[in-house]
Amino acid sequence: MKIKIFRRLIQIIALIILLLPIWFTDLFWYGTYISAELFGLELTDPLTALEITLAGKTIWMPLIISALPLALVAIIFGRIFCSYICPLNFLLELLPVKRKKILQTRTLPLVALGIVLVLSAILSVPIFNTASPIFAFMRMMIFGVGVEIILLAAVICAAFIWGQKIWCRTLCPLGAIYGLLGLKRLLKVSVDQKKCVQCGRCEKICSMGTSPLKNSFADKFLCTNCGDCIGSCPKKALSFKRGE
Repeated sequence: MKIKIFRRLIQIIALIILLLPIWFTDLFWYGTYISAELFGLELTDPLTALEITLAGKTIWMPLIISALPLALVAIIFGRIFCSYICPLNFLLELLPVKRKKILQTRTLPLVALGIVLVLSAILSVPIFNTASPIFAFMRMMIFGVGVEIILLAAVICAAFIWGQKIWCRTLCPLGAIYGLLGLKRLLKVSVDQKKCVQCGRCEKICSMGTSPLKNSFADKFLCTNCGDCIGSCPKKALSFKRGE
């Protein structure tokens, strides 16, 4: 449980940092988790950089360079944006909804990612950046409630109908791109086979429907490296280790 407490603390800090520019200027941070400046370093999430590049039909090197730090973080630590930073994920985890075993098609985020990128190129508009419940939630927190609440309400309703992380597990293209970058991540949950008794607690606690005991594409792709499974293991058979 210590890992989950640590993760909650990071999530709260991430929310506070996101909201800081509302009250203070000229700080170490300015922007949102779409695009920001951290200690003078320009940061853009990889999907936004791809969308803008496709929509604009041109490669702008400062934009590409600004996406590299977050891409590198995903390559090293996996999909930790989803589990430690994403404000929508934090909100969904607070909902009193247990994981449900329906609509478990786990590669749909890749389809959503492909559709978003193709539409961005055809329509010359960054589709996900424009109509994303993640970014809509951030805009609402910073600028107040607007029509974005429709997107957020739709995701929350879906969570109550189909499961807490239905958006993250089956649709989110941002999670998909971080999942692809993190397939060969350097830090991953490792299983000590000598200690593991196959009790299944790690699978039951995972809100993304993955298992650290499996090595399938879907399990590696959807795992957010949250560490909840590590805290749930009664035999302490799970730990973060350097990936092979």
